[in-house]
Amino acid sequence: MELTDKFEIKVFILYLLKNIGEPLDITTIGEVVMMDAFVNYFDFSICFSDLLDSRQVEEIEVEGEKLYVISETGALMVGEVQSALYAGVKDKALRSAQRLLALKRTGNRINSSLTECGGGYMLTVSIVDNEKTLLKLETYVTDEDYAKRMQANFNERAEIIYKGAMALLSGDVNFIFDE
Repeated sequence: MELTDKFEIKVFILYLLKNIGEPLDITTIGEVVMMDAFVNYFDFSICFSDLLDSRQVEEIEVEGEKLYVISETGALMVGEVQSALYAGVKDKALRSAQRLLALKRTGNRINSSLTECGGGYMLTVSIVDNEKTLLKLETYVTDEDYAKRMQANFNERAEIIYKGAMALLSGDVNFIFDE
């Protein structure tokens, strides 16, 4: 579901900034807002600029870097109207944003690809940091829908899958049943 109404997009941006609760650079804000394809780049740029002009988002400088935070006005406004956004959109976007920020803090990146291969599909997933590959897995799947579900699941839960794989490999299977 893509948000196209400018008011909804502004509420969406403010909602994420309020719930993330920390100053972010413009690139990271863009990544957070656009990562689940709820908002496209053009709409993000226009709406973010409008939020700055209306002083609902403030620019601050931290160690020479321009960062942005939700203003008191923006927080009040989003508190009153955030119910206009679908709960599923808010929940998924906030989870994705928190995951992206956690990955950025550690320098980890997740990758996944699906390639047609011999009457089926090769799913390749990995978690890499700046220096090494933490996890790389390839599996052959005959059903395309199943392969796409597996890929989406990895993209949504890479950290949990990593912990589960480590638990299975180390013999500590209690992790799987504790989740």
